[in-house]
Amino acid sequence: MIRKYREWGGLIAMIPVLAYGQVFPSTGAAWVLPGSWQDAVIDGKPVTAEQVKVWESQHADVVFGSMQDRAMNQKMNAMGYMYAHKFDCRPGKQEAWLSRQAFLAGVDVEEGYLHFAEDTVLLMDKPSSGMAYLLEGHPYHLLLVRNRQFSTARLPIDLQAGDQLIVMSSYPFDAFELEAESLPRVSRHVADDTGAVGRWQPVAVSWQAEGSSSSLGTFVPGGAWHSAFPRYLGRELNTGDPGLAAGLRVWMLSLSWPQASRLDTLAISPWLAVSQTGQQQGLAIPGWDPRNDKNSDGYVDEHEFSVRANVSASARFRHQARLIPAGYLWPGTCWYRVNLLDSAFNTLHAQWYQQDWQRQGLSGAYNDDMAKLLGGNQFKVVSGGKINELPYVAGSQQAEYDYAMQLAGFLKQVKSLTGTRWLAANISELNLWHYEAWPPALREVIDVWLREHYLTPAIGLGRLQRYWDNFALAGQQDKSLIMASTKGGRSQLSPRDLSAWQQDIETGLALYYLFNVPGQTYYHSWNQSYRYGSGHTDTANWPQPGMAKNSAYQPTAMLSVDIGVPEIAPQGTERVVFEGKGVEADSAATAIGGIPLQPSGWYWLQRSGWFSDFPKQGVIARRYSKGLVVYRGARERNQSDFFATEPLDVSLDGHYQRVNFDGSLGPAVSQVSLSGYQGMILKRVGDN
Repeated sequence: MIRKYREWGGLIAMIPVLAYGQVFPSTGAAWVLPGSWQDAVIDGKPVTAEQVKVWESQHADVVFGSMQDRAMNQKMNAMGYMYAHKFDCRPGKQEAWLSRQAFLAGVDVEEGYLHFAEDTVLLMDKPSSGMAYLLEGHPYHLLLVRNRQFSTARLPIDLQAGDQLIVMSSYPFDAFELEAESLPRVSRHVADDTGAVGRWQPVAVSWQAEGSSSSLGTFVPGGAWHSAFPRYLGRELNTGDPGLAAGLRVWMLSLSWPQASRLDTLAISPWLAVSQTGQQQGLAIPGWDPRNDKNSDGYVDEHEFSVRANVSASARFRHQARLIPAGYLWPGTCWYRVNLLDSAFNTLHAQWYQQDWQRQGLSGAYNDDMAKLLGGNQFKVVSGGKINELPYVAGSQQAEYDYAMQLAGFLKQVKSLTGTRWLAANISELNLWHYEAWPPALREVIDVWLREHYLTPAIGLGRLQRYWDNFALAGQQDKSLIMASTKGGRSQLSPRDLSAWQQDIETGLALYYLFNVPGQTYYHSWNQSYRYGSGHTDTANWPQPGMAKNSAYQPTAMLSVDIGVPEIAPQGTERVVFEGKGVEADSAATAIGGIPLQPSGWYWLQRSGWFSDFPKQGVIARRYSKGLVVYRGARERNQSDFFATEPLDVSLDGHYQRVNFDGSLGPAVSQVSLSGYQGMILKRVGDN
C-alpha cells in the first residue's frame, strides 16, 4: 500500500490508495458471496457460466466470499466466509476436519462447545427446519453391508437375510426407534488404537413396543463408547459423504437381521423437547453437570441419574446440553455456540482457517453476524440458562460482553497465525461506538467492515446524519464495504419498470460516493433481498429475466466515469452536521465525542430552515476533484409520497454534466432538478 496526502479542512489527512491497479477510477468495488454461476446475458449478449465468472473477476477489486478459483481469489483479494462463533448441528467439512484434528492432538472435541449447566427453556417462534436433524433424530449416515459390499441405505428398505445396517451418528446416544417387520441384533463399534472401527461388540437392547410395527430400543452404552473414523474391513465407509470424507468421527451401531425384513423408519431418540410457553413455543435443553457422571465415563446411567448431585441438570451425555440460539436461527439452519475459552481447541480452530484460506487462495475472511453472540438478541431464557463455561446466564449483558471479549481474543489468534490483514466483520448498520455489548478489543481486531444494505434510495436525512461511524472507521485506517440496495426504492414500488431500477441504482451510487474514502471503501450494488449469488435474474428481482445478477446491478458504465477524489466543502457553504448520542460534529470535524473522524466534506446545497442543523428535507452534496455528487432527501426514511413530491431546482457552483446510467454525459448545466429521494452524479465540465 502507498499513501497519498490531501488537505481536508485545513488539516492533512492520509488517504491510503491501493498500490495494485483498481478497476474503476474513483472507487474500489466488491462482490458479496458470488457463486452458482449460470449461463446468462451480459450487455445484451448471451454468455456461458464460465464467462460470467470471468466477467466478475474483471469488474471488482475484492470479494467477500470466494470465486471458487484459487488464482482468481488471489488476484482479487478474496475474503472467505467464516462464522467463528457457531458450529453446525449436522457437522459439515469444518466440524469434520476439527473432529479428526482433535483426535490426533488428543483434544476432546466437546471442549469446543458451550453447554448449559442446568435444564433450560428458550423462547422461539417455531423450530427452524434445520433442527429436524436433532428433533427428528436423523442418523448422520446409514450404510448397507450386503455380501461385504457397502452402499448408502435409503429408507424404506427391503433387507435380505444376513444384511447389516450401520447407523452412523455425530453424537453418542442410548435410545433409537424403528419400524420394522422384525427386530435386529445390535452391536456397537469398538475403536482400535488408530481410531478406526476395530470390532463390533453385542449390545443388550430393551425393546418397548410403540405401535404395531414400531419399537423403541434403549441400551446402556457401557464403559466409554468412543467415536471412531468410519473405516471397516480395510475400507472407508463414507460412500461419498463429504463430512465423513473430511475426517468426521462418528458413533456407530450395527443392526443385523438373520432373516429377510423390511425397515421403514429409523430415528435416534431426541433429547430436545418443543413445548408451548404461553402464546409462544419453547425449546427445552437439558443441562449437564459433571458431578452427575460419578464414574466419569461420559454417560449418566439410570443409577447415576436417580442419585444426581444436581437434579436441575438432566442431560445423559454432555453434548445434549450444547447451547442452541433456538429462536434466532436462519431458515433451514441449526447452530451450536462455540466455546472460545479452551486454548487447545482454539489452536485447532485457528488452524482450520489457516489451512482453509491457503487451500482456497484467500486473503482472509469475513465473520458473519458479529453482533449476534450470547445476548438477548440470540437467547430469550424462560427458565434456567446458566452456562458451564461462563459464570453467567445466556441472554444477559454480562454474557454478551464477556463472550465478545473472548471472540476478540480468538480472532486475534487467527490473525497471528495466518498473518492476515483482511479480517472482516458483517455489522450491517450497527454503530460500534453506540453498541454497549461491543468491547473496543473486538472493534480493534477487525480490519474490514461489511455494511450490508447500509444505503437505500429512501434512506432519508436522519440516517445519513447519524452515519458518521463510517468516517470513524476510516479514521482508524480500517476498510469498509458499503452496500447500496434497492430496498424501499422506486423499483420496489414498480418492479417491472426498468427505469425505476436504474434510478434506484444511480441514487445508490450517488449515496455511496458521499461515503467513499479512496483506498478504504468498496462499493457493492444489490437488489432488495439477502440472497446473494451469481445466477441470473428472474421476474422477482429484475424486469428482465436471464441477466447475470451482478452485471445487472452494478452500474459499470457509471463507475467507469472518473470524478476524481473527494475534496473539502467549497468556501462559504453550510456544512452538514453529524448527530451522535448527545454530541454533534460538522463534516469538517476530525472527532465527534472524542472519537477520531476522517472529515467527510459534506455540505448543504439547499435545505428547509437554514437555522436548523437537522432539516425536514434538503440536498446534501460532496465535491470531488473532477465532479460532484448530490442527494435530495426528507428527514424521515421510506416516505413513499416523497417520491412524488415536486422536483426541486438546485443551483450548482459551476458547469457540470450529469453521468447517465449508460455512462454517457448529459449537456453542460449549472442547475439540476431533483425528485424526492434522488441522487445524482455530476462530472465537472473541463475536467478529464
